[in-house]
Amino acid sequence: MAGPACWIGVAAAAHVRVGRQQGFVMFAHGRHSAVRQLRPGDAFAYYSPTETLGGKDAVRRFTAIGTIAAGEPEPSSIMGATEAWMRRAHYLDAQEADIYLLLPQLDFVTDPSHWGMYFRKSLFKTGAADFSRIAEAMGVGHHFHFGD
Repeated sequence: MAGPACWIGVAAAAHVRVGRQQGFVMFAHGRHSAVRQLRPGDAFAYYSPTETLGGKDAVRRFTAIGTIAAGEPEPSSIMGATEAWMRRAHYLDAQEADIYLLLPQLDFVTDPSHWGMYFRKSLFKTGAADFSRIAEAMGVGHHFHFGD
């Protein structure tokens, strides 16, 4: 059996705070196809390009990190979404991490001059090494142990 998968979600910082406060994750504006990819025990980190959805208020930081809780995806009307889906999550008390300090270390960023294109997806899987680097930068690396 494979170990937990590592995911990066992309969402506005204001939306990430709501999820953190209420103990859930939601990706791709609540699409069921996104949250059903994650399994209990999977690790996730949120990257927030902006403070608000579609805003010009740049954040460009990893803003939250944690693991997916037990249970299946649940329908939700949180944040006014209709037909949205979420998963329960356990968030860690972590510090935010500046993307610019991490870019040279992330293996999935193969073209640093176009790094933003990697974060245009709402949710993507990443390797354990990259996830560990993000967790370390957020001060919670000791919470994640991935097999080789």
